[in-house]
Amino acid sequence: MWKLAKINVAIVGCGYVSKSHFVAWRRIPFAKVVAVCDTNEKAVAKAARDWKIPKSFTSISEMIDFNEITLWDICTPIKTHKDLAIQAMKSGFDVLIEKPLTISSKDAKEVVDCQKAMGRKAGVIHNWLFEPPVLKADAIVKQGRIGEVIAAHISILHPEYEPMTANKDHWSHRLPGGRFSEMLIHPIYLLRNFLGQIKLENIKVAKIGEYPWMKYDELFATFRAGEKLAGTYASFNAPRYSIFIDLFGLEGIIRLDIINATISVLPRIKLKRFSKAVDSSRQALQLFTSTFKNALNVLSRRWFDGHEMCIRLFAESMINDEKPPVTLEEAFEVVKVLEDASERVEHHSRN
Repeated sequence: MWKLAKINVAIVGCGYVSKSHFVAWRRIPFAKVVAVCDTNEKAVAKAARDWKIPKSFTSISEMIDFNEITLWDICTPIKTHKDLAIQAMKSGFDVLIEKPLTISSKDAKEVVDCQKAMGRKAGVIHNWLFEPPVLKADAIVKQGRIGEVIAAHISILHPEYEPMTANKDHWSHRLPGGRFSEMLIHPIYLLRNFLGQIKLENIKVAKIGEYPWMKYDELFATFRAGEKLAGTYASFNAPRYSIFIDLFGLEGIIRLDIINATISVLPRIKLKRFSKAVDSSRQALQLFTSTFKNALNVLSRRWFDGHEMCIRLFAESMINDEKPPVTLEEAFEVVKVLEDASERVEHHSRN
């Protein structure tokens, strides 16, 4: 089997999310960021200087001629993903694309078709799938410890000062569903991971905050996977950042706190005084153990957040000529649900 020896990366787009990519690639021994590209001259110059990148470009046409590049790591706004990914693959480069793959299923299909035609390696960043507590929950579910997962709920809470939300000129506010079109991708791919293929049932939105550039800043969505049910609550008015995932199985429950990277497994019990006391002690011990292990991993530099783990696994898939952790086909299925959700939010804004 043919295997790649080294990955030379060009990071395309030097905005906020690119920092996570720079950090991740720096810690992969068989990869190196050799170029950065952004139409913003100040941003690309700063990125090249801060991360000591040898080559910087302000146009894709200039960068294409730099023959040391193996991979384009696309960190630009969503509406540019399709054209950049297709241009990269047609020019002979592999691609890694920030989430979501595209804003429409039509665009996503074009990227998938191009990848099949060109035969290039391509992957998408679905970073919350690779957060440490999610990976642990995935293993617990596969071990059958909580039985069949029959329902799930995800809460994503952002304060009003969250950078994208507070910036009235941020590109996310110009998407069909506004800020929600950028962030709903996370619960959609997480629910698909634990429940299988999902369909959007209903969306309700509300306006509580004071930002005039946000038509809505509260959302509740329900989904169905066959007979299994799921829900997502998203807010941009929270007192703090919080992300909670509850997985409901026939034999137990898993509760995840993504921000604090903790996980609790609640097995089936009968409501008796003694069993309740034991259960409370067990939950407290689980939280303490998670926190203690997290601290050890951070101190020993064995901690990888979701972005870094996703990028690392994608890099390994390139080196070993294996399937990427998130394929274009998987990302396409997620985009179809996201597109439906965005259209329904947009419909609310017109009525």
